Amino acid sequence: MKVEIFRRTVKDRRRGASWDLLQYMAEGIRACGDEPIMVNEHKTGEWTQNEMEPTAPIGCMFGYGGDKQKHHTKGRRRDLVERAKKKGIYIITFDGGLMSSFGNVHGPKHHWRVSLYSPMNNGNFLSDNSPPDRWEMMKSLWKVKYEPWKKLNPEDPILFVLQPKDNWSMNELDPIDWFMDVYKKLRPLTNRKFIVRPHPNHVVAMENRMEEFPKDVQVVIGQKFFQGDEKKYYRFNFQDALNNCHAVVTHNSTASVDSCIRGVPTFVTSDLAICWPVANKDLSKIETPEYPNREQWVNDLGYKMWSEKEIRDGTVFKRFKTKLGL
Repeated sequence: MKVEIFRRTVKDRRRGASWDLLQYMAEGIRACGDEPIMVNEHKTGEWTQNEMEPTAPIGCMFGYGGDKQKHHTKGRRRDLVERAKKKGIYIITFDGGLMSSFGNVHGPKHHWRVSLYSPMNNGNFLSDNSPPDRWEMMKSLWKVKYEPWKKLNPEDPILFVLQPKDNWSMNELDPIDWFMDVYKKLRPLTNRKFIVRPHPNHVVAMENRMEEFPKDVQVVIGQKFFQGDEKKYYRFNFQDALNNCHAVVTHNSTASVDSCIRGVPTFVTSDLAICWPVANKDLSKIETPEYPNREQWVNDLGYKMWSEKEIRDGTVFKRFKTKLGL
């Protein structure tokens, strides 16, 4: 079976983790006895009409694109998914792994998200009702702190987790506009301290806009410029921020997965959030959050992510191919 890999869903620089991942998937496809076809492998420059037209029964891409995003890479991704769905063609997509603050960052132990059409909650990971084996493996691999839901402590603050505007999951929603909308809804309901944590890729942009935040809000910016392991530390430091926290509020950040695992009630404003099945959605309940059962949700997390080895040796493609009946 021919399997199309859409090279132009990653940047034209032809290097980096996303570029490598498409090559690894090609290896996995060959390992299953199928034929990977690299679509527009050497094409560069502007996005041209019909370049993302799928023809094989199944294809592969990286990432996703929101319907308001015109950026050439994100736009191509969105166009591919729309065309594939109209033709009944499956598209496997990849993105960075979940649980980065526990240690799932790029390196030998990294596990990537793999799903159909989108790596967020609107994608299909084929992971419903999974057994606990992979979750237990990942818990051990990263020494994950899986804790009971934290109950009320009147002194604990609320942590707001921001995302960059150009992040495809934000779909061009400005993070401060998002925060101010949520702030106006929550401030009359609680006297708790509000702490805002910008995304590590967005600290410079936020530092330049500090005056836009209300005076009673603490904005925590670790440092202005991150390099190498410093950015990793900022991610790992998220664990410290969760230690004494009443709730986390975010749009759909993947950090919400980490907070739910740590037992911090997590409020989200977008159903793209991976934690949606166990998240709180009603902001009016900020002082009386719900505490859903997480057992099946964490089991399913284990089947949402796969290692480089499993991608390269065909484990991942064989799983999707079999479950889709191809």
